[in-house]
Amino acid sequence: MTNLVDNILLIDDCPQMHRLISKLLLPLNVEVIHAFGGKEGLQLAASHRPSLILLDYGMEDCDGLEVLDRLNGSLAPFDTPVIMITANSDRSLISKAFEKGVCDYVTKPLHANELLARVKSALRTRALMADLTRKSLFDSLTGLPNKSNLFERLMKAMGRRGTERRVNALMFIDLDRFKRINDSLGHTFGDVMLQKVAQRLRRSVRQTDTVARCDGSPLVARIGGDEFVILLEDIQSSENVEAIAHRILTNLNRAYEIQGRSLHLSASIGIVSCDGQYDQVDDLIRDADIAMYEAKSDGRSCFKVFDASMRDRALSRWKLENDLRRAVLGEQFTVVYQPIIDLKTGRVASVEALVRWQHPERGLLAPGEFIPMAEETGMIVKIGEQVLRIACRDFMEWSQADDQAAPGHVNINLSRQQLVHRDFMQTFTEILRETGMNASMIHLEITESEMMNDLESAVYAIEALRAIGVKIELDDFGTGYSSLACLHQLPIDVIKLDRSLIEAIDLVEYFRKLVHLVIQLLSQTEIKVIAEGIETLSQLRVLSELDCPFGQGYYFSKPISASKIQEFIRNRHTSETKTSEVSKKQIPWVPEGVWDYTANTRSLPTLR
Repeated sequence: MTNLVDNILLIDDCPQMHRLISKLLLPLNVEVIHAFGGKEGLQLAASHRPSLILLDYGMEDCDGLEVLDRLNGSLAPFDTPVIMITANSDRSLISKAFEKGVCDYVTKPLHANELLARVKSALRTRALMADLTRKSLFDSLTGLPNKSNLFERLMKAMGRRGTERRVNALMFIDLDRFKRINDSLGHTFGDVMLQKVAQRLRRSVRQTDTVARCDGSPLVARIGGDEFVILLEDIQSSENVEAIAHRILTNLNRAYEIQGRSLHLSASIGIVSCDGQYDQVDDLIRDADIAMYEAKSDGRSCFKVFDASMRDRALSRWKLENDLRRAVLGEQFTVVYQPIIDLKTGRVASVEALVRWQHPERGLLAPGEFIPMAEETGMIVKIGEQVLRIACRDFMEWSQADDQAAPGHVNINLSRQQLVHRDFMQTFTEILRETGMNASMIHLEITESEMMNDLESAVYAIEALRAIGVKIELDDFGTGYSSLACLHQLPIDVIKLDRSLIEAIDLVEYFRKLVHLVIQLLSQTEIKVIAEGIETLSQLRVLSELDCPFGQGYYFSKPISASKIQEFIRNRHTSETKTSEVSKKQIPWVPEGVWDYTANTRSLPTLR
C-alpha cells in the first residue's frame, strides 16, 4: 500500500501537533508535508497534489470548513481524500464536514492506533479508486489510453480555438489483415503482437513532434481490436503530419520476432485535420476512419488524408451494404448462363452460372458492382448458397424438359469463404437432396489466387467434394501464381485460361507459345483446359490450331437467361457442320465461306 503513497499534507497551525502526527505516521513510511495554517495549506495542496490531507478544524487564519470550500472551488475537480482533525464533538459540525467532502474524522486527543487505522483506510480507498480510474481510462493489454480517455482529450482539444495557425490532426491506424494472425497463430500470439505494435507507435512519435501529451507520454491510444489513434496538436505544417505517418508505416513494417517466428505486418492510416471545423468527437473519428478505409482500398500499407469526397463514397458503400443485406434476405439474385463450347465439335459442353443482382432501384447489376462488398462483409457465403440452389434447380428443369437439349453439366463459381466455411458441405448436400441434382453434374470453379491463399484448407475441402463426384475447376489461371509445377499439389479436374492470355493470342507470339505449352503439358494428364474470353474468330482459329479442347466467350454467346439455354443448345446442334480434319484455313464446325484466312487473320509479330 505504502508504495502507492507519495505524500500526506498536514494542515494545522499547532507545531506540537505536527511533531506528534509526524511521529505517529512513521510506520507508514510516507512523506509528510507541513502547512502551518489554512492559507499555506491551500497553496501546498495546489502545488503538491497530495495523496491525503489531514485537516485541523480550529485554525486562526481560517477554519477547516472554509479550507474545504476553497479546495473544492480552486482545485476542481478535487478528489484528494481529507480526514478532519477536531477537538469539537458537535455532531452538526461533523455533518457539515462530510457534506463538504471529508472522508473521515478523528478527534483530539489523538489515539495512535485510531489515527493509523483511519489513514490506512483512506489511503487504501484512494489506491482502489485510482486503480479503477486507470482501468477505466487505459487499455489493460497495451497500457495505452483507451477510447474513453481519447474522447475526453479530444473534447478538450476541440474546446481550444486559438488564433495561432498551427495544425491539429488525428491519425486513425488499422493493422492490415490482423485477423489472420489470430486465426492462424492464436489470440495469445496476437496479443503479444499488439503489445509490440503499441511500443513501436509510442517510439514513432518523437518528443520533437510537439504532440498532445497524456501522463507525460505522446497521446497514442488503442480504441479497440487492432485500431489505434494518435492525436497530434500544434504541428507546424501538414508536411510534418505526413512525415510522421511515413515514419509510423516504416516502423510498423519492420519484422517482428515473436516466439521464434519472424513476421511482417503493415497498417493503413487515415488522417483528418481538426482545426475547428468539428463540433463533435464522433464526427472527427468517423472521418478519420473513412480516410483509413480509403487507404485500405488503395492497396493498404499507406495513408490517406480525408476530403469530403471520401464521405460521399463511404455513404455510397454504406447504402450498398444495406441494400445487399436486404437483397440476401429477399433473394433478389438471379442467375444467367454462358455456354462453354467443345472447340472440336462446336457443341455445348457445359454452361457457367453467373450471378446478377436484380436491384429494385438500379436494375440488373453485374457481379463487379457488388461481389467485392459481399466478400468484405461475408455475405458472399449466403449469396453463393442461393446461386448454387438456383443453378441446380435450373439444371434439373432442363434435364426433365429435354435431356437432349440440356448441357452436360453446370459450372458454379465458389468463393474461398464458402469453400472453407464450416457448414458448406452440409449446405451443399442439402441442396443436392432438395433439388435432386447429381453431384457429378456440378463443376465448382475457384480462382487460382484464392485456392493458393490457404492451400492446406482448400485442398482438404476440395478432396471432400471430389469424393462425392464434384469436379473442380481452377479459374482465372494466369492471373495468380501461374505455376504449372504446383498443379500436382491441387486436386483439380480443369483449368480455365484467363482472358488476359487469350485477348492477344492472335497478335502476340509469346501468348500463343505460352498457351500452347500449357495445353501440351496438360494433354499428358487428365486435366482439361478451357479458354475464357474468346471474342473473335481470329482467336478461335489460333486456339483450334493449338488443340485447345474447350472455350467460352462473347464470340459464342453473351450470358443468357435459363429459359433460353435449351433453345441455344438446339440451334447449335442443328447448325453444326460435319467434323473434318483441322486445317489452317478452316475450323471444322464453322460453315464454309465464313472463314477467309487472308481477310480475317491478324499477323503475329515476332517477339524480340
